[in-house]
Amino acid sequence: MMADEQVAQIRHLFHAERWKIGTMAAELHLHPDTVRADKTLSVRFDLNDYSVPPQALGRTLTLVASPTRVRLLDGATEIASHPRSYDRHELVQEPAHHQALLEQKRKALGSTPSGRLTILVPESPAFLQAAFERGEPTARLTVQLLRLLDDYGPAELRATLREALERHTPRLSSVAFILARRHRQRRQRAPLPVNLSRRPNLENLTVSNPSLEAYDELRQDPEEEPEPES
Repeated sequence: MMADEQVAQIRHLFHAERWKIGTMAAELHLHPDTVRADKTLSVRFDLNDYSVPPQALGRTLTLVASPTRVRLLDGATEIASHPRSYDRHELVQEPAHHQALLEQKRKALGSTPSGRLTILVPESPAFLQAAFERGEPTARLTVQLLRLLDDYGPAELRATLREALERHTPRLSSVAFILARRHRQRRQRAPLPVNLSRRPNLENLTVSNPSLEAYDELRQDPEEEPEPES
């Protein structure tokens, strides 16, 4: 009889433990879930957010969680895998996802004229903002800056806008004045000395001034009679 009671107790404990194990497995969320990536490029699971790459925006994904990892699948392809967090309201982010988003924004920005100006001349947004605050027409100013960018190049225009901002003169007339002044200064710079150490025969080379009488003769009309001498 004692043996039957022991067997009954063992069976009871076995079924109780098996129920606990099943409950723990459910709590660990070992089965997959269907989720959708929102505009923040993340999905929420167990009070935390996990990042996804930009191409997953708006797509329906499969989330598979284990006690240590949170995996996100697009079909059969794994697009993200994060260490599982047991905190609350934490953003678990993969740096590569953030970098891909920045690269996508940079390409989109460069596809527009104003975006091209921003990329090649990083000082232009601050310049345009300052101009706008002073009542300057920023749309027209953007078009003019793009023309100057093509004419003078990014380096020259960047230096010019920095100087205009330092002088608190965010106007097209100021930009034109600074560009013209810098152009004159470059033309007036003394030429660099030429190193003739490898060509000593050229050190004492002199070039005589040619006579201009031959050119004067060529300018005369052969059919014209020379003026009589007085």
